[in-house]
Amino acid sequence: MKCKVLLFGGTTEGRILSDYLREYDIPHEVSVATEYGGEILREKGEDNLLVGRKSASEIEKVITEGAFTIVVDATHPFATAVSAELRGACEATGVQYLRLKRDTGKELSGQEGIIYVDTLKEAIKELSDTEGNILLLTGSKDLQEIADSFSDKTRLFVRVLPNTDSIVKCEMAGLSGKQIIAMQGPFSRQMNVATIKELHATAILTKESGRTGGLDDKLQAAMECGVKAVVLKNPENKSEASEGYSLKDILKILSENTGKEIKIKKEITLAGMGPGGEKYFTRELIKELEIADVIFGAQAVLKNLEGINIPKIPEYKGEEINKYLEKNSEINHPLVLFSGDISLCSGAKGAFEYFSKLGYQVKKIPGISSVTIFAERLGLSLENISVVSAHGRNCNVTWHMENSRELIILPSTPEHAGEICREALEIADSVKVGCDLGTSEEQILDITADSGAIDLIRGKSLIYISNNRAASVPFVRGLSDDEIIRGKTPMTKEEIRALSMRKLALGRNAVFYDIGAGTGSISLEAALLAPDIQVYAIEKDDEALALLQQNKDKFKAVNMEIIHGKAPEALDLPAPSHVFIGGSGGNMKDILDTVFAKNKDARIVINAVTAETFAEVMDCTKAYPDIEPDIVQIFASRYRKVGRYHLADALNPVYIITLQRGAVDDKA
Repeated sequence: MKCKVLLFGGTTEGRILSDYLREYDIPHEVSVATEYGGEILREKGEDNLLVGRKSASEIEKVITEGAFTIVVDATHPFATAVSAELRGACEATGVQYLRLKRDTGKELSGQEGIIYVDTLKEAIKELSDTEGNILLLTGSKDLQEIADSFSDKTRLFVRVLPNTDSIVKCEMAGLSGKQIIAMQGPFSRQMNVATIKELHATAILTKESGRTGGLDDKLQAAMECGVKAVVLKNPENKSEASEGYSLKDILKILSENTGKEIKIKKEITLAGMGPGGEKYFTRELIKELEIADVIFGAQAVLKNLEGINIPKIPEYKGEEINKYLEKNSEINHPLVLFSGDISLCSGAKGAFEYFSKLGYQVKKIPGISSVTIFAERLGLSLENISVVSAHGRNCNVTWHMENSRELIILPSTPEHAGEICREALEIADSVKVGCDLGTSEEQILDITADSGAIDLIRGKSLIYISNNRAASVPFVRGLSDDEIIRGKTPMTKEEIRALSMRKLALGRNAVFYDIGAGTGSISLEAALLAPDIQVYAIEKDDEALALLQQNKDKFKAVNMEIIHGKAPEALDLPAPSHVFIGGSGGNMKDILDTVFAKNKDARIVINAVTAETFAEVMDCTKAYPDIEPDIVQIFASRYRKVGRYHLADALNPVYIITLQRGAVDDKA
């Protein structure tokens, strides 16, 4: 079905509709009154533009010559004369006329100091009865009539668009110099407050232009400054011209006329608000607050927005937010706030994934992180500092403290922070805690063993740890046999461990089984390699289990879990990515079958000392014709001094067999 749209814009609503027309490739042109309005649309990618004001006859000519079938009037709600001309032109040409109406919200006439009037004359009378300076926020259109009504024009100040036409009208009305504020909006409440205070204004004049026109922020600023606000009512709300359509309604009509299913975009913004106070809001966040219909967030976050008059819902879970938005389909700009920076330790990650799957266009706005503030307070340079989040997640904090020269930790609670600090005092050279950073309750604590400062930790906290000894920790740690508590339990020797670990090729986030763990030498090597490796040390012997626990405690291997039992029965565990088999108890085939059933791509390394064990392994591999074993036999000797001589003390030769589907033979 043929459809061609002529859109009269120059407003936020018009720009949004033009985005849909371009996206769905609907033939159209957009008419704006000024070159400035055209520049804004060109920046958004709109090329089909008609620039300049047009008379009624010119509008009819454009409609006829352009063969337009629909005219959408998205002009300003106070441009009633233009709307009347557009309706008349459509009637004359027989073209469908659609008025895209702006929701101007509810009146706040019950609020002290806010006065709604029907006409400009009534507004001028209200302002004439007011002493002091007056800030005019109604643009340049009616400026001449307003200025002519005041004998003392020096107390009039006006904010207009930064274009030549507006400045000329100001000068013609007798205003000049500092009386003219030429700026492009929208303007935040804070900006409006600053302007009112700078001008020492006692009253403002504005139009009932809704949230899109910045009305809420203007009225909030007036109330905060204690000045009179005179509001010129939206003429569309009090006449027969009030009939109009929402954006959703117009898109539905366009769908019917074009045969295209135009889906209204579901948008949501996830933003970090910094540590709490408004002084830490980014400019991007302030702009988003200006257009938000509703704000979601945890109660602790929302309490920092008491001066912002936008509906606030104490909810941050994606499922609940989506339920609310589905019940309130008129909401166009929902905003979800998170403390700090959404890129670090934030629920925004899960929210982004959730809303993206539902088809939302998700906008993300980073915030100022408490980590940044903490580093500034301590005079630190972040490029030399590791940052670790232990907030609501399992994290091997000990490993990071021992291996990081400088470290900032995000704990879950004040109690959790205290636990970390007590352990840090045994490792670190310096421990400091920042509490409620960026708020009036901020404090920096220097933690020492006898200061009692740990008991003062409260609120949201960060921990800074300096450990100069970490600089001497080797990149490839490796344990010597003498470091490990052994007893009488067999242990994989140091030289064999080194090559076995190389063959395992553990990566971050590996899930590792050490079957027949013995003293835990292989488990320890794996656990100390990286904090995100989850190690399961599986052992059936009671004496060996005791040694495993002793070694785990000695090396603070918190990511190592001891499993008492015999494989494969004891392998009711998360699927492994890597497996080491040092002892199978005669169950080699069952163990291999169980492991590959959990993860067909698991990498398995087996140590075989005896010929019988080697033969058993090779026999088992026949069941896996798609796996080519990588086999290495190691002969190693240690030399010991006897008198004047050094004699070789040979270790038992060991077969190291690596099994993995698709693996390429890698001779070490």
